[in-house]
Amino acid sequence: MPYESLPALTVHAYDIGSGAHLTRLPYTSCSWSDGLNSSGSMSASIDYSRTAVRQNLWELLRCWRVILAVQRGDQVMHAGPLTSYGWDAESRRLSLDCGGCLTLLSKRLVLPRGLKDAWRDDAILVDEQHPASGMALTLTGSYPDIIRGLVAETLEWGPLPISLPAAEGGSYTRTYYAWDLATVADRINDITGLENGPEIRFDPRITGNGSLTFDLVADPEPAHHRWNAMVPGSRVILSKLDGDGADMTCQAWAVGGKDDDRTLMCRRTTTIPTDVGCMFLQSKDTEHTAVSELRTLQEHALADLARGAWPVETYTVKIGEEHDVRVGDTADLTVSDDHLGTRTIPLKITDVDGDSSSDWLTIQAQERIDR
Repeated sequence: MPYESLPALTVHAYDIGSGAHLTRLPYTSCSWSDGLNSSGSMSASIDYSRTAVRQNLWELLRCWRVILAVQRGDQVMHAGPLTSYGWDAESRRLSLDCGGCLTLLSKRLVLPRGLKDAWRDDAILVDEQHPASGMALTLTGSYPDIIRGLVAETLEWGPLPISLPAAEGGSYTRTYYAWDLATVADRINDITGLENGPEIRFDPRITGNGSLTFDLVADPEPAHHRWNAMVPGSRVILSKLDGDGADMTCQAWAVGGKDDDRTLMCRRTTTIPTDVGCMFLQSKDTEHTAVSELRTLQEHALADLARGAWPVETYTVKIGEEHDVRVGDTADLTVSDDHLGTRTIPLKITDVDGDSSSDWLTIQAQERIDR
């Protein structure tokens, strides 16, 4: 692929409720990071100038009031709410830190919309079999439909610039209770963490009227790339490979919720590590105390096995922005390396990092298993 110069990076501020464009910011530096099934982050700095003073940034850039986006033209590289800032009066530099769309949903609780107007302070009977009126939210459909329903319900509490897909239909059911006070982001992560849970992205996009929205995309169709680091000028460089066996397991024990003197427990076992000579490994998962159904707890244990049957091997690759790679994409990377030899590695992209000082991206990927 011949290298072509890219449009300059720009940073913009958008209204956090409507997504309406507010202004372009005179930034000095900017970096961002995106990850699969995660919020990602962005940092920017502004060295004060006459332009910055005229924009009255003190009033504009308040936490949880604006969404900042780094863009090349209308292509949004990353966007998220402003969550913290720092002003260094001596150097006249403003530092800004942002999350991603899931960060917005970390500030929303899973609460039925009826409680917005009907809530009254009182003692609540915690009874999942016979919950008090309006205290339970039941969602049905595919797992992406349940995620869609969680977001749709929280939009009734206040607007956010999120666009939802059409429902798919399915047979799964989840009931969420108001007394758990779980965040929408946490419940979404619970679903994506299941053994057969979907992958999700909230893709930032500039609409026809110039506003910003996040498109909820479940199990996105990945773009496939073919990269040959041996070809001069390909702008693909294998940087390093890290292997981590901390989460490896042969047998996952999981604990769910408690009911009086009874506790939900399960275990799942695989022989994959021992078949290749590893010791017998056991692990625990105590993160699902709100789970009351055995089948759901078993799915979490299976997910632990799926993640832990092999060591986590992370390939770090530097690649030119013109390759237009996103988290969730797949790639076949051909390398000639002292440690790896000459081979083609099938990869799945899990993280993409960028910086305004360069038109190179740093990606992290794991070896994929094609089914």
